[in-house]
Amino acid sequence: MKHLILDCGGVLVYPKLGDWCLPFGIANILGERARDIHTAKYLLAHRESARWLDEARPMRDVEEERGYRREYIRAMGVRMDWHMTADEIDRLADDFTNNIDRYGFFDDVKPWLAAWKARGLSLGMLSDAMPSIKVFLKQYGILDDFDAAVISTEVGAIKPDSKMYAAILEALGAEPGDCLFADDKPENLEGAVAAGMRAVQMARAETLPRVLWDGPVARDFAELDAFVRT
Repeated sequence: MKHLILDCGGVLVYPKLGDWCLPFGIANILGERARDIHTAKYLLAHRESARWLDEARPMRDVEEERGYRREYIRAMGVRMDWHMTADEIDRLADDFTNNIDRYGFFDDVKPWLAAWKARGLSLGMLSDAMPSIKVFLKQYGILDDFDAAVISTEVGAIKPDSKMYAAILEALGAEPGDCLFADDKPENLEGAVAAGMRAVQMARAETLPRVLWDGPVARDFAELDAFVRT
């Protein structure tokens, strides 16, 4: 096995607020209005506004992403009766795209990426994500550990679309049979298998997947390494 390809969410990072769509500073910016988060009304509002967060939509950069975040937050504000000002909308969008504190990085990420690189393993990242994730990975000091990093807004598709797997294989210059892919979602793992890769589900305790698949499962990178070595 020559290439290890990792998903990002649930594999490298987790949302500190328990919600991938929440800016970290939302409580400070909205004040008492933030108490409505995670109510039934909030979940319905998110469902009706989520089209602005389409990770299959091609995006050039973080500034374009920020525009879509503004529209999502604006739509949420209307549906939640938050009566937000334009400044509050801008601050929330900026916080989402600029504030690394909304992500927690699993403790084993840095040491294991370094160990795999030291063993001569080629590393790839393949994630359904918007451009800001690469900024945060760079800030955390791990983006350069990857020989290639592909996100869905660069491809115009999300996993398990075959275009995603083809994109990371091309970026790595890799053959599918030489790759091991780790993701938390069964459908994404099945897409990798269909593309000719081996696959392992990451089932970290902090972001335990709703569904466990029938194939190999690892609870952390130490367990993942056992599959890397086989």
